[in-house]
Amino acid sequence: MQTGLIMGYEHWRHFIKPRLARMFEPVREAGRYVNMHSCGCVAEIFDDLVEIGLNMFNPFQPEVMDVFEIKERYHGRLAFHGGMSVQRVLPFGTVDEVREMTRRLIGAGRNGGYIFSPSHSVPPDVPPENLVAMMEVLRAQDGYPA
Repeated sequence: MQTGLIMGYEHWRHFIKPRLARMFEPVREAGRYVNMHSCGCVAEIFDDLVEIGLNMFNPFQPEVMDVFEIKERYHGRLAFHGGMSVQRVLPFGTVDEVREMTRRLIGAGRNGGYIFSPSHSVPPDVPPENLVAMMEVLRAQDGYPA
């Protein structure tokens, strides 16, 4: 859900957390990284996810969490992937708003722990000029191949 855990924290902690921990353990023992996808507002379980070995969380949905505040709070403990709104900014923002948010999100990742991308698959109602604006900002970054 976009307002919180569908089952509540205590139920998640009792039923889901131990099973995720068992799934993450062999991955971590093999020296690999654990990346997890979960839609909705799940920020309340990030500490638990870090505790059981999660390295990166996707999607980073700006509609349900403050991506800038949470990215800073978990810096060095949890990385994030996503962040560009596919519910508001990309479909309904102006070209300038898309460019500005793209720049802000890229800036949030300058010290690591963040991979820029739309928060989910880009829906068909996104104006092509907004996608072009996002890509132009991305391609203008230092290190992007010419």
